Amino acid sequence: STQVSQIDLSYFDIYATLTHFNFTPFLNLTQFNLSGNYFEGPIPSAIGNLSKLTTLDLGHNFFSGEIPVEIGMLTELKYLDLRENSLNSSIPSELGLCTNLAYLDLASNSLEGKIPSSIGQLKELQYLDLRENSLNSSIPSELGLCTNLTYLNLTSNHLEGKIPPSIGQLRELQYLDLHMNSLDSSIPSELGLCSSLTYLALASNHLEGKIPSSIGQLGELRHLDLQNNSLNSSIPSELGLCTNLTYLALTSNKLSGELPLSLSNLNNITHLSLFANRFTGPLLPSLLSNWTKVAHLLLQHNSFSGNIPPEIGRLSNLIDLDLSRNQFSGSIPLTLWKLRNILSLNLSYNNLNGPFPENIDFPFPENIDLSNNNFTQAEAFLSWKITFASAPPSLTS
Repeated sequence: STQVSQIDLSYFDIYATLTHFNFTPFLNLTQFNLSGNYFEGPIPSAIGNLSKLTTLDLGHNFFSGEIPVEIGMLTELKYLDLRENSLNSSIPSELGLCTNLAYLDLASNSLEGKIPSSIGQLKELQYLDLRENSLNSSIPSELGLCTNLTYLNLTSNHLEGKIPPSIGQLRELQYLDLHMNSLDSSIPSELGLCSSLTYLALASNHLEGKIPSSIGQLGELRHLDLQNNSLNSSIPSELGLCTNLTYLALTSNKLSGELPLSLSNLNNITHLSLFANRFTGPLLPSLLSNWTKVAHLLLQHNSFSGNIPPEIGRLSNLIDLDLSRNQFSGSIPLTLWKLRNILSLNLSYNNLNGPFPENIDFPFPENIDLSNNNFTQAEAFLSWKITFASAPPSLTS
């Protein structure tokens, strides 16, 4: 009789349970895929008898209860996907027995407890996604033993403690997302050893201390998000070595000092968000000169001072410019009114004065706010003419 080696019933709109499923006739299965259906109830422990399985995909269903410890008997398993179910309980340490696993996705469940240290036994693991669960405790240092990892996502859990320095052993890692947790202490300098990283997000934690200068070793980095932490000190000049960065968000920290001139090397940047910090000093023309691709430049709620340099008019891709709530003084450079793509312009709460262009022959930004500056009455009237496309701003001095 022919032996069934593969079952693929993915996205068949099946409403069922596996509670009374007889696995005995299917002991030669290598692939079992039920993803994208309406299966509910527990994952039966008998699934551990399918000892030849290399692929098990039960994702996008309504399975509940625990991940059976018998899953550790599936020692041939290379691909395990249980994401987007209602599994609760903890991650069984027996998963560490599945030493051939290359892909493990348990995201978007209600898993709690800790990430078992036995995960360090998964030397073949390349992809690990545990985001959107209720995992607490710390990140085990044994994760650094999974040296083939290229993707690691632990977002939106309750993980606490420090980012283990052993993460620097993950030299193949390209994508690391730990945002929305309760991680504290400083960012380990060993992260600079993950030289393949293109995406790094540590936002919305309780990280403090400084941004390590070793971040300059991440030459492939395109996306860096450290916002909503308690990082203090200044921006290390080495950040300017990350010349492939397109997205940089350091918003809502306690960073201070002047922006290092080396940031002018970020000539691929399209989104630069530094607002709600304690930065000081001028916005130097040489700093802006290479940011020709920048679309979103958000520097509000700092203590920048001096003039807004006319060179800002060369940033022809600007869509969103916010310099509000700083200490900029002098006049608004006329070049600023030549920016054709700008949709939102906020220069409010500074010490700016006129003049404004007499003949307004440019498209208006959809949202413009020039309020709370030092305009004379005549300049205030011209600024109102500039903003008439939107509601008249308050023009208090």
